[in-house]
Amino acid sequence: MISCELNRVGTDNVIVVSGGTAPHIGAVVIASYEQSGVEIVSYGFEHHKEEDLFADLAKVWCNTFQEKTVILGGIHIDNATKEQIESLVNETWDKFFHLMADQKACKV
Repeated sequence: MISCELNRVGTDNVIVVSGGTAPHIGAVVIASYEQSGVEIVSYGFEHHKEEDLFADLAKVWCNTFQEKTVILGGIHIDNATKEQIESLVNETWDKFFHLMADQKACKV
């Protein structure tokens, strides 16, 4: 149900996270690696709740690979329960970590 797709733009990363019954663009997060830590710039569209999750994903990716990272997308299920939202968040992290593992294997 959740998709995490990586596109490389030179040495930078664009990750599209989508899923549910109505995938969309609900948030955009940009992360850059600095000596002082990961810097985040983000925007969440009104009535969308992906921004915090995407910021956390971007921090992890950017800190791990020390490369500019953009995460965008959206996940939607009509009238989602707390349990469904929790399941979607967990599935997103699972897909995200699998994507990271694939990238680490490519860089070895």
